[in-house]
Amino acid sequence: MQKHIYLLLFTFFLGGCASKNELVLFHSLDANRTDTRNHLVSRVSVSSRYTAYRIKRYDRLMVNLYGDFDLALPPKGLLVDDTGRITLPLIGRVRVTGLTQPQAAGRIQTSLRRFYPDAIAAVEVLDKEVYVVGDVTKPGAIPLLHEKTTLLKAISHAGGFKDSANKEFIYLVRKRGSKARLTRLSLSGSASLKNAFLTLLPDDIIYVAPNTAKLINLGPVETLKIIGAAMSPFSAVKTLAN
Repeated sequence: MQKHIYLLLFTFFLGGCASKNELVLFHSLDANRTDTRNHLVSRVSVSSRYTAYRIKRYDRLMVNLYGDFDLALPPKGLLVDDTGRITLPLIGRVRVTGLTQPQAAGRIQTSLRRFYPDAIAAVEVLDKEVYVVGDVTKPGAIPLLHEKTTLLKAISHAGGFKDSANKEFIYLVRKRGSKARLTRLSLSGSASLKNAFLTLLPDDIIYVAPNTAKLINLGPVETLKIIGAAMSPFSAVKTLAN
């Protein structure tokens, strides 16, 4: 039963202004810091923790083809079918699941160049969103308009933290095949700068726990249930169990 509960939140799986509260996100970086102007609180080397998105079944792709030809494509994009393929004029079915967007474009372009040697292809996954729920001002879905939307940027687009938010308990729920991977992140402490630049992927869920939540001793299943309850106003959430 437990392995099925890990599917919680994923039946629907198929970057606002900073608040006053956000200004002290990283308050634990230096326990001896002062409020003196120009005081260096912390020097940390950070870089965006970027993972390229890989196309999955039921994604909708916008495929643009360029060259001296005229091949009609659906204006609303092409749906990746349950076998992981899309169907294109002239070249037929092309498998794209597991590929990044540039890799999918390259595969389509290679096939098309058998007929048009100068053809160029571009691929973009449409309707990419992440969900930010819990103790934020405007919880809900946030469009991923940039390939490298970070955790902090997503929270900012959700209106920032409420005063009651617990910045030590921020959970990332990410789908891994048919299972969920649950990761606890902190935006208050030594790892806060690193976590702030974590790049989100489409369909990620960010849950910001309130200070009153007793999550520290809860296991992943119980935590997913709490996140599922927070998600329920925004999606059709079901718990799968025998």
